[in-house]
Amino acid sequence: MFCQHCGSSNDDSVRFCSNCGNALVQATGTFPPARAATGAPDSVEDYYRAAVGTNNQDYYLRKFSRFDNDGKTGVSWHWPAFFVTFYWFLYRKMWRNALVYFLLPYLVLILFGIIGAMAGKSAEAVVGIAYLLFLVTLFLIPPMFANAWYYKHCKNKISSVKASSTDRQRQLGELSGRGGTSNIILILVLVFGFIIVIGILAAIAIPAYQDYVTRARTTDAAAFGTRAAESVAQYYYQHKQAPSSLEQSGFANALPQSVKQVSVDAQNGMVTLTLSGGPLDGKTLLMQPSLDANKQITWKCLSQEIQDRQLPRQCRKQQ
Repeated sequence: MFCQHCGSSNDDSVRFCSNCGNALVQATGTFPPARAATGAPDSVEDYYRAAVGTNNQDYYLRKFSRFDNDGKTGVSWHWPAFFVTFYWFLYRKMWRNALVYFLLPYLVLILFGIIGAMAGKSAEAVVGIAYLLFLVTLFLIPPMFANAWYYKHCKNKISSVKASSTDRQRQLGELSGRGGTSNIILILVLVFGFIIVIGILAAIAIPAYQDYVTRARTTDAAAFGTRAAESVAQYYYQHKQAPSSLEQSGFANALPQSVKQVSVDAQNGMVTLTLSGGPLDGKTLLMQPSLDANKQITWKCLSQEIQDRQLPRQCRKQQ
């Protein structure tokens, strides 16, 4: 007995296929006993059933019967092929059709791009319109001819198994294994879904992490700038003028990794920190002094080059 799921040969006494584990179906349980016993001519419908599988079998059998009666295929609308064309091809094991459908837009786009480049700017609009019409056609043609393509696909499989064996039961078993539907669509949906979720999380997490690292560097630089500014303020209180350099103010702290250079403006006492590393390299953070009503120096941390989200809260424009 041949398994109608994978086509493997099994002993007539076993109930389950030794290869795929599916339940074995006796020929007399699937096809009319009288025809199997008398050796009546093979029914095309039996081969169609084996090729199509159990899912939506009646729908396709009606379409195939119409094509057989007409002696030719024709146009008939197929909704799954309209909404999920690529996945429908995979689901029905039409691998070649799926590959062509997936690659065709890219190949046509490359072709139109080459034509547009050769024709010059005058042809850009025409090429663009032509590509849009092609995409519209790509959405309409498959659902119009999906049933016809699937009919020919099944006919080819039937011809192939008939050419490989003369045993009817083996033919139907092989056809059931090679035809029917595929679960690869579910696998692809899960894989692509996982990739999309990971992509979304990465798109959110990576910039957030980069901002966190950048903000940590600016926070470190701001803390260093605050200490430098306090040294400048002490010098001002003693001498009533800004120092010409931080060394003059007595500030001798070593530069942290986040700061490349620090200087003080002798005219207005502003402390300028030039940052180092990553996207902040070369950008400046300013410690701007001003006198309050009590002649005390207050400092404002700011930057004209660094975005607020990358600055510590006290240095942002909008607090």
